[in-house]
Amino acid sequence: MAIRTLFLNTRDTCGADVAVHLTLMANFTSDEAEVFVISNSDASDAEEMRARLAGMPQVRSSFLPLGKPAEYQAGKGLIGKALAYGPSAASLAKVAAFIRRNRIQIIHTTDRPRDASYGSLLGRATGTPSIVQMHSHLGDYHTAPTLWGMRNATAIFAISDYIRNGLGQMGLDLGKIHTIYNAVDTDHFDPRRELGAPASIRSDFGIPDNARLLGIAARMNPWKGQRELIGAVALLRQSHPQLHVMILGADVPEFRSAFERMAREGGIADRVHFAGYQSDVRPFLREFDIFVHPSYAEPFGLAIAEAMAMEKPVIACGTGGVPEIITHNLDGRLVEERSAEAVAAEIASLIGDADLRRRLGECARQTILRRFTPRLQCSEVARRYAGLVAASNGEAMRNIPSSLGVDGGSAC
Repeated sequence: MAIRTLFLNTRDTCGADVAVHLTLMANFTSDEAEVFVISNSDASDAEEMRARLAGMPQVRSSFLPLGKPAEYQAGKGLIGKALAYGPSAASLAKVAAFIRRNRIQIIHTTDRPRDASYGSLLGRATGTPSIVQMHSHLGDYHTAPTLWGMRNATAIFAISDYIRNGLGQMGLDLGKIHTIYNAVDTDHFDPRRELGAPASIRSDFGIPDNARLLGIAARMNPWKGQRELIGAVALLRQSHPQLHVMILGADVPEFRSAFERMAREGGIADRVHFAGYQSDVRPFLREFDIFVHPSYAEPFGLAIAEAMAMEKPVIACGTGGVPEIITHNLDGRLVEERSAEAVAAEIASLIGDADLRRRLGECARQTILRRFTPRLQCSEVARRYAGLVAASNGEAMRNIPSSLGVDGGSAC
């Protein structure tokens, strides 16, 4: 029987965490979940979210003022911040009534502070099992509302065992934390899928046709690995003068300036190209010879998984959740953190061996097809829902292991 599920999204904008929930909503079968959504009418992209939800006729959505965006509250004192939260206080009473009226069985939120705290508060007020889905890095910077929400949630979904184990080390009850991996739409990220008019990426950026193109897709941040990628190409500038780098991701002026300075000082300024944020990265992924994403302690690595689905050989750090996706030298290459030298060595070993790149890429897509599809993700979430609802009704919990991922080995 389908579980009546409410996704509560108080977020300011649609980030990767909300995107994961949208994937679930779009891919649940009718006997897995009956989906309701209450989203924030104060969000800066509320109209975009209305349009996205309107494209899912199986989802019933509503909008309420659930808090002003973070930039609205910046610089305000306690009274100003309280007033910014004020409309959401009244809205929570409406959400509670909605939960009771629609006989909601599960409340599912992200780990954003308002999401986590409101979801757990509503769960306690209505007697409904609540879930916080943990997507982010671990650390002492987690806000009090997020920590309160996780401690008081019925369950926590972690996007990797790395995150699950880290939450346990923070003192949270491992018994209620379950690993459910992110998923990639392998029909969308399919190297054989037609993308309409052919892209002119190389000509647009002045990249020679015979150049070898390395790429990364990540927001600009020191821990995301752009620094190590640029440093690696600088180390290879004489032995591999044909290497070019494409950096995808919204510009952050201070970081972009630092990366441009690195490229100039490394003698490769004419070989490092900044493409900014791209709503569709697939044309770029197709052009990349190698996807290089040496981020530190990545919680999961969705951009990595998307590149793998596109049959790209990937170089990434062997920390965080990434080793739960990539098996070294089977469907990708893993390197140590913060080492441009290690990245350079792997680039050099792959760039001259087209057969090896092809083999790694083919195995990478098979790994994603076998372990990280929306159908697998939805099935695992639905099983967890059923167990939580059964427990809340006083029934015996199903014997489901805390980590639901398929064995990490590859068939390649």
